[in-house]
Amino acid sequence: MDNYKITQYSVNSILGFVENSQIAIPEIQRPFVWKPKEVKDLIDSLYQGYPIGYLIVWQNTQVRVRGFGKGGSKKILIDGQQRVTALMASLMGREVLDDHYRSRRIKIAFNPLAEEDQENFVVSDESIEQDPVWIPDISVLFKRGFSYRKFESDYMKANPGKDFSKLEKAIDTLRDITKHQVGVIELSFLLDIDVVSEIFIRINLQGKPLNQEDFVMSKISVNEQYHGDYIRNTIDYFCHLLKDPSFFSDINANEKEFMKSSYGRSLAWMNKAEDYLYIPSYADVLKVISVASFGRSKAGDLVSLLSGRTGRRGEISKKLTEDSFRRLGEGVRAFVSRDNFMGFQQALAKAGYCCDRLLYSQSLLNYCYAMYLMMVFEGLSEDKRASLTGKWMTMALITGHYQGSPESTLTRDAAAIKDQGFESYLRSIEETRMDKDFYAVTLPQKFQSTTVRSAPFIAYIAGLCAGGVHGLYSRDETIESLYRGKAESYQILSKSFLGKCGLTSREAYGQVANITYISKDIKGLVKKQGPADYREKLEEKIGPDQVKASLKEHGMTDFIFTVDKKTVEIFFEQRRKQMAKQLENYYRAL
Repeated sequence: MDNYKITQYSVNSILGFVENSQIAIPEIQRPFVWKPKEVKDLIDSLYQGYPIGYLIVWQNTQVRVRGFGKGGSKKILIDGQQRVTALMASLMGREVLDDHYRSRRIKIAFNPLAEEDQENFVVSDESIEQDPVWIPDISVLFKRGFSYRKFESDYMKANPGKDFSKLEKAIDTLRDITKHQVGVIELSFLLDIDVVSEIFIRINLQGKPLNQEDFVMSKISVNEQYHGDYIRNTIDYFCHLLKDPSFFSDINANEKEFMKSSYGRSLAWMNKAEDYLYIPSYADVLKVISVASFGRSKAGDLVSLLSGRTGRRGEISKKLTEDSFRRLGEGVRAFVSRDNFMGFQQALAKAGYCCDRLLYSQSLLNYCYAMYLMMVFEGLSEDKRASLTGKWMTMALITGHYQGSPESTLTRDAAAIKDQGFESYLRSIEETRMDKDFYAVTLPQKFQSTTVRSAPFIAYIAGLCAGGVHGLYSRDETIESLYRGKAESYQILSKSFLGKCGLTSREAYGQVANITYISKDIKGLVKKQGPADYREKLEEKIGPDQVKASLKEHGMTDFIFTVDKKTVEIFFEQRRKQMAKQLENYYRAL
């Protein structure tokens, strides 16, 4: 068939397709997110004869369809879910799920006698229900067996003295909205996901691009044969519970069958509040599992596997679909397992990545958790996983492992780990990219960066946190406590001092080799002065031995107190090399 076709269906036909499962509404945006007023506005638009935009459906011939047997065909609604759900709620009296996954009704009221300056529709409430001029729930007009004559008689008795000349026309106009034609774009099941996404972006009137992960979620949620609905719910509920653990009681009360399943039981630990370093979205969950369970980095690849597509010609294998859903389910349960999810974060904290400021990016966290799960699948011990997680995170930061083409790198990593084992593969990276020259030349150069959010500097700070290093010249406060407390960075050699030495550029005073963290009381003592100027007062405050010990802890010596115009460049060169040496020692100790 063609890649897509555009067809006109009546509202009534579309609702019938949904009711009979010919069009499946996936749970991409569950729960229903529209406000009641938006439902009311949609009905009013139809009543006024205005267009309500295209719906987009994606064919899926590999899903069980209730009432159609093996030969049944199902289309997945990928754009228009909220509109269709709003129509079902208002015209058919269907309940929707609120933010707490509780069922509720949205009732739209209609005033058939409204004047031009009055509203025809409002969201029904108690006062509306007490006013006989309003029909408090328009769904009664669309029920089978509706009798206009009986309705007219009852309505006129309830509203004596009113002008009913426009009543029949108003009711007919409202009931006729189910005949309103809506454009439906039907996309072929064989279309590549990139093409489907591009079509969506070009057609969608709101200009809101649909993430490719949304397509994956569609594919998962409609395949009840392989527990896709439970897999989808697990991902959805897990991400919700991370942010709102009180939601657990709602799931427990309203999703009893799900909670009895292995998927529901995998979330049982989330009934209490926890502190999380890593809070993934559903898209993050899919990215991690794609790599860890399938060795793939693109959402389109996962869609193809779940569809059972075996090659470029689009051949379909039921066995591949079944196996892919099995691996997906195992991957999801592994992702949400408390042992794995919390074990990963404990490994990060142990390695010094102990607060959100030290987590370079969500993408890097995803990549590292994918590696952690691959270690789980390989059967490595918890201690070994913790050690290798810290090393992998640090390696990625200081070498720029994922710079350039992260998707290709992830695919290559997964293949190599499957072939060699995780530890052996990491060792090969160390041998090729982290040799003596790397620590002696390449890494020190990276500390010339003027960005405190640069990846190598974050790894350096993590190393200080892991080692319990104190703030410069501090007896009590650690780098970790300062960093957690969002302390501002401190210039070891102040901008004014460097200016006197002839270094006025940001590349000099702003380089991360000149940056550390320091407690407020010490900062007040040394601020804007040269080291030689504050030395005496500093030694009076904390003692000469403490000064030396603090400098040593930070990889420096009392050479800092003699730095001048002639030796300042030497100081920075030594500082960068010492930072690289500290990072090397930290990495090897992980």
